[in-house]
Amino acid sequence: MSSELRVDKIIPVDGVPSDSGTNPLYLGAGGVVQVVYAQTRTQQSTSSSTFTDATNLFVDITPKFSTSKMLITCHTVGQVTSGRARFDIHKSTTNARISAHPSGNNTDHGISAFEGSGINHVVSFSIMDIAGTTSNIRYKLQFNNTGGNTTFVQASYSVGALTVMELSA
Repeated sequence: MSSELRVDKIIPVDGVPSDSGTNPLYLGAGGVVQVVYAQTRTQQSTSSSTFTDATNLFVDITPKFSTSKMLITCHTVGQVTSGRARFDIHKSTTNARISAHPSGNNTDHGISAFEGSGINHVVSFSIMDIAGTTSNIRYKLQFNNTGGNTTFVQASYSVGALTVMELSA
């Protein structure tokens, strides 16, 4: 015997959390609709100040609702030979980085950054996005080095992971 449950929206028993703000990213979300996940141990480096795709740290997701919120979580280990490393998430449907900073030079600003020399750093962040479509979206980790030195991801061959959860609005 098999059963199937289909619904248009998942709403917690106590209702959808609310917020007094007007930015839709800060308003509460309902239940988890779907989750996609990628992981890799492939170490990669760049000396570019332009954001570079991290090999194998991307996910494809087709949102069920254009109003859904997408909770993006990234964990990896980074290292720089010198200078500053920056990390961001690129969204295919807007062809832009999620941090959405108005900097037009494509090198400054990101969701996460660190400085150092030869020391492994945990890079861990979460950020919320709005799907804005029911077509496939590819979210991918990007990174750079603003000083022309070398930045590594999955440093020391650690595990890098990217998770995207679609949350009903």
